[in-house]
Amino acid sequence: MKIEALSDNRISVELTQQDMTELDITYEEMDYSNIETRRVIWTLLDRARETLGRDIDPCGRMLIEAVPKPEGGCTINFTVLSGELRSTSYPGKLHFKKDSAYITFEFDSIDSLMSCAKSFTLSGRHMSNSELYSCEGLYRLLICPGAEPKTVKNFFSEYGSMCGEGNLQAEFTREHWELITEINAIEKLSH
Repeated sequence: MKIEALSDNRISVELTQQDMTELDITYEEMDYSNIETRRVIWTLLDRARETLGRDIDPCGRMLIEAVPKPEGGCTINFTVLSGELRSTSYPGKLHFKKDSAYITFEFDSIDSLMSCAKSFTLSGRHMSNSELYSCEGLYRLLICPGAEPKTVKNFFSEYGSMCGEGNLQAEFTREHWELITEINAIEKLSH
């Protein structure tokens, strides 16, 4: 389990498949209306408090996003909403969102793809849920951006072109393009 504070109001918890087994939950079973999911969420917030030495303020509205990892496990992001988001965007105190939509980017050379991956990693960002495919000298990167789709779109659009958002384009790529790597593609390219 990896716990990190992304900002004052955001905590990210990466769970391996073994962590999920120990917590006795699967990604498919996660639903905040389920008492077991709530147990896991509060357990993770307690562990985050112990690890980071501070609380993420759960008194206001909180967005909880769960993103699956291709190798098993998932990343759960906790964000305390502030200002106008507290009052308008999310009903109730807690909003639980499962996110698995991919964004597909195409690159015309391996050099531009590797430059992109290196820049992304050097910027301090981490994206474990990424896959790489090739076809006729072109490269496609499938990314499940989690809590930061706008940031990811802006960053990767500087190096390649976005050719689809959502799982339909990702599935087309998986079916018709040649797989290079399906786990941690961005990190592998940056080394």
